[in-house]
Amino acid sequence: MDADKRMADLINVTKRLIDVLEREHELLSDRRHSELSVLLDEKETIGRVMGLQENPEQLKGADETARSELKELAVQVDDLMRRNARMLEAAMSASKRIVDLVAEALRDTANAAGTYSKGGSTQMPQNKQAAHGGAISLDQTL
Repeated sequence: MDADKRMADLINVTKRLIDVLEREHELLSDRRHSELSVLLDEKETIGRVMGLQENPEQLKGADETARSELKELAVQVDDLMRRNARMLEAAMSASKRIVDLVAEALRDTANAAGTYSKGGSTQMPQNKQAAHGGAISLDQTL
């Protein structure tokens, strides 16, 4: 296979990766984290194909216009990956904080078991009564 053909293939694969990264960004922006796993297989496949195409010797003699296009696409991929990584890290940090708060609330509730009064009802300490009947919901999408 000649260098121009390999370069064209690499450009097409890189454009496909950009498309996947843009869809990933959209899912992250819309907080549709549960749908991210669908893109994982596609990203892994593209990564393997790019790894096979990575031998610089095979691209010697390729058209300079194509080389410039590939360099621009590579910059775009780097930007998209950094942006998505920041968004994913923020989402994971927020989810971890929520889980920590829920765990803390559960610990506090468990440690505040009420005692029985003379009438046979349980009496919670004043500062724990509000937490006793609260409902908790947790989004486990990450």
